[in-house]
Formats: sequence, structure tokens, C-alpha cells
Amino acid sequence: MTSTSPSPAATPVADGAGLRLPTPPGVARRFWARHPWLVDSLVAAAYLVPTAIVLLIDATRPGGGPAPVAIVSALLLTALISGALLFRRHAPLLALAISCTALLPSFPNHGQGDTLPVMIALYAVAVYRNVRSAWIGLAVAVGISTLGAYFGSGNPFISWVTVASQDAVLLIVATVIGVSVGDRMRYVASLVSLAAQLAHDRDRQAQLARSSERARIARELHDIVAHSLSVMVALADGADALAVRDPERSRAAMREVASTGRGSMAEMRRLLGVLGDDRDDEETADAAASAPGQPAPGLGAGTASATTPSAMATTGAAAPLAPQPGADQLVDLVDSFRSAGLPARLELSGRVPGSPGVQLTIYRIVQESLTNALRYAAQPSVVSVRLSSTPGRVEVVIDDDGRSRAEQPSVGGRRGIIGLGERVALYDGTLEAGPLRGGGWRVRATMSLDEGQAPA
Repeated sequence: MTSTSPSPAATPVADGAGLRLPTPPGVARRFWARHPWLVDSLVAAAYLVPTAIVLLIDATRPGGGPAPVAIVSALLLTALISGALLFRRHAPLLALAISCTALLPSFPNHGQGDTLPVMIALYAVAVYRNVRSAWIGLAVAVGISTLGAYFGSGNPFISWVTVASQDAVLLIVATVIGVSVGDRMRYVASLVSLAAQLAHDRDRQAQLARSSERARIARELHDIVAHSLSVMVALADGADALAVRDPERSRAAMREVASTGRGSMAEMRRLLGVLGDDRDDEETADAAASAPGQPAPGLGAGTASATTPSAMATTGAAAPLAPQPGADQLVDLVDSFRSAGLPARLELSGRVPGSPGVQLTIYRIVQESLTNALRYAAQPSVVSVRLSSTPGRVEVVIDDDGRSRAEQPSVGGRRGIIGLGERVALYDGTLEAGPLRGGGWRVRATMSLDEGQAPA
């Protein structure tokens, strides 16, 4: 496959705002744009050199020329005007003022060369200042030129009106050209500024989206890992306690551990799939998993029956796309905790909200609350999960009557509760979590529902 390289004129260049702008056409134009001081020096020299040569020729003219004092004064004035033209980009109004002032002493020996610096200065004002200043400068320059032509009309063959009219036409042409070029430059600059602002807003929105997505993934990972590990640890402890007294129940508990681990692995794969291609992770996990019908490394032969061919097919293959858990999975969630030894029960009142986001929030609230009850509640007799939904409002309450395990302090950083509060706040809800007066712990969440999220 052949590739074509872009032409030099199409090669993008980096702007000061970080944009990739197309290269302006024309080698000469790009050269002059990169060397503004060289351009200004040439412009000043284009006026200084010819004028100085003419003055020197007049001074050495046979038959007597102007007085030496007049020649020196004219040379100094020419140098001053040339210096003003050198800084026409940075101080265009000053250059215009000096050029207009020099018009008056140029009469009666006035020539077109005396109008040239005024034209250049008017062009600079229109390009590097603004249109309003250019038109005001034009009016001032035409007025000074007219006054100079009137007071210096010593030549009876040339009317001062003709001289003033010629100067006015030249000054108007220079101003119109400067206004046209200046408007185009300002228009392009505004487009570049607008593009830079849009690019900044786009990058900021992308950064906010990435931060929001990272926070969402962190919440989901916490919920998945905390729930799965808590259930698996509880099941493993139970299996260890029953290993000698009731081997069959011990093996059943270990099968439940394996099933919980596989389900969590599949859910994590689906979640991490948004971060990129996770085929390498799947291959690593598949290599670490046991082959169908064979025991996993470190387990006895009695545990091999926990790894069935169908289960391994689910674990080894790429996790299929599936919706996020919702209210329909609450029964399975409560059953998984009940199998881990937590006396949990589920009570439903009203219709389940139809919004998948609300259902996922309800699921995560129940999952986090039951996980905390399994980890920290000592010998609870009942852990009740109540979900009640009414038009415009849904409430989830999880109570347990277990005593807090003083010998097992909390090892978390309340990340789970904070994450639940953020989830509930998205639906204009509140979250309360704290001990009950007679012992135990309560988590209570309420969320507001709009018409699209109302119970279905």
C-alpha cells in the first residue's frame, strides 16, 4: 500500500493556541510573515534612501542649491520619518502623526514622495489598529495636506486644489487598501480565536467525561470486588469449618465460591471493556483457569467437580455483552448472601422503577449494604431489604440487628458509602447510613422519579 505525503502548502502548522492550522500559500508570503522587522526595515529604507539621494543631489547642484542648514534639517526630518515607519506595526498612530507633521514644511516644494510616508502610516493604522482610527487619521491627513497646499501655493501655474485633490486620492486609496487587509486579518484572527476556544472547550469536556467515566468505573469495581470477595471469604470460612464434619456441604460451598468468582470475573470484563481491547486479559485469565474436568492448581481432587465444562466455557470465552444488573437480579443477589450465611430477606412493595439507571443504583445499594452486613454485623438474626416504590419516589431500606464486631474494625475508607451517595444524588435523592438505637445498622436511600423513570 503506497502512501502519499502532503504537499508543503497543505502541511499543518501549530498555532500559539495549540491548533493545527493549514500553512498559508506562497513561499514569499510565508517568508515575509516570518520576518516582520525585515519588511519594516525595507519599507523605511525605500523612503529614506531615495529621499536622501535627492537632497544630496540638490545640495551639490551647480549654480547653488538650498542652504546647508536647510539640507541638514531635511535630512534629519527624513531620518525621523524613516524611524517612525520602522515602528509602524507597534506605534502606527505615532508614525501617522510624524508623517502628517512633516507634510507642512514640504510645501511649496511639495512632491509625491512627501505623501508616501503618510500613505504607509494610514495603511498601518488601518491594519494594526482599527477601521475607526484609520478613517479619522485619513480626515486629519487630508486636512493637513490641503492646508499645506493652500499656504504653499507659490507656483501660479499649479493650483493648490489640484495638489490637494491628488494627495487626497492617494491617501484614500492607501486607507481603503489598509481597511480591506486589516478587516481580513481581524476576521481570520477571530476565527482562529473561536476555533481555539472551541478546541479548549472540547478538550475540557473530554477531560470531564474521562474523569466521570473513571469515577463510574471505580465505583463499579468497588461494588463488584467488595461484594464478591466478602461472599467468597464467608463461603470459604464456612467450607473450612465443614470440611471434616460435612464434606458434601463443604464442597457445595466451594462450588458457590467458584460460581461467585466466575460471575464477578465476567462482570469485570464487561466493565473494563470500555477501557480498550481486553483480549490479552482474557487469555491470561483463561490460562490461569483450570481445564474442563481437571482440578485447579492447589485444590484437591475432590474439588474438581466444581469446574464443569459449561462453567469453564463461560469463564474462558470473552464475556458477552449484557445489561447492567437491575431490580430483576435482586432475588439472586439476596440468595447469594443467604448462601454465604447471612439471614437476608427481600420485601418488595409497589412496581419496580422502569429506568435502568435507577435499577442499577438500587442494586448497588442493596449489594453494598449486604456486603457490609456480612463483613461487620456479628450474628444478625435477620437482615431485611425493603424496596417500596410509589409514583414519583422510590425508597430502599436495609436493616440488620447484628452487633458491630469490636474485634474487627472497619478496614475500608467509606468509599462504598460515598459512592452510593453520589449515585443517589444523580436522582435528586438522599442517603442515610448509621446505627440503630437498639443495635444494628440501617441504610436508607430515597430517590425522586420523573415521568420517564416512573414504575413500569
